[in-house]
Amino acid sequence: MPPEASAGPLNRLLSDVTIFYPWIVGTCALVAAILPGGSSGGIGHLNCAARCLRTAEGYTVATGEETPDSSTSRKEQVLSLVLIAILLAAVGTTIFIIMSPQEGDRFTEFYLLGPTGRAADYPVEFMAGTPQTVIIGIGNHELRDVAYTVETFAVKSRFDSTTNETVIVSATPLDRFSVTVPDNRTVEQPYTFRIMDPDVDRIEFLLFMEEPPEDIPPASLTEAGYRNLHLRLRVH
Repeated sequence: MPPEASAGPLNRLLSDVTIFYPWIVGTCALVAAILPGGSSGGIGHLNCAARCLRTAEGYTVATGEETPDSSTSRKEQVLSLVLIAILLAAVGTTIFIIMSPQEGDRFTEFYLLGPTGRAADYPVEFMAGTPQTVIIGIGNHELRDVAYTVETFAVKSRFDSTTNETVIVSATPLDRFSVTVPDNRTVEQPYTFRIMDPDVDRIEFLLFMEEPPEDIPPASLTEAGYRNLHLRLRVH
């Protein structure tokens, strides 16, 4: 009859690991289920940890059938430390993947509403010199508070039949103002403008995250801002 193995510190440690094994694997499976589809690295770590824990469970049972000597005991200690390190690394990696925002999540919403707060009833036809109001909306999803700058321009354009494109003839600055939007918040504020020149056929809205350039060539107006919008007009 083979002698019984002595219950050393290693066996007690591995026994503790196997006692909590179902809870650990269940938690890891739940975390893996809520991870995005692209987080294959985190799921791979969890699978690895689960396999190692199953190995640890089997190894603990096996050691009960053998007589450990000093060499085996040292190997067991190293193995237990490796298994614990793998488990901690898997849990840490999973938490990091869940909590760390992805670069693709950073963006800013920039939109216009009519004076009643709806995406309708925009002031597009009116008499020159009469005040007109729209609502400018800015939604900050840049993972930080941002001080945005908005610039508006009264634009005259013409259609080039040669290139079948609309060409900006002139862009007269109307206003420049700044608004600070906290992270993950949206600010909507009324904006009133007057168009004095009946030849103006649209108003351009440019949004900047950094300091706007002092002089923007008309041909580059629509590419100058971080975001841009326009409202086509018929001024009488």
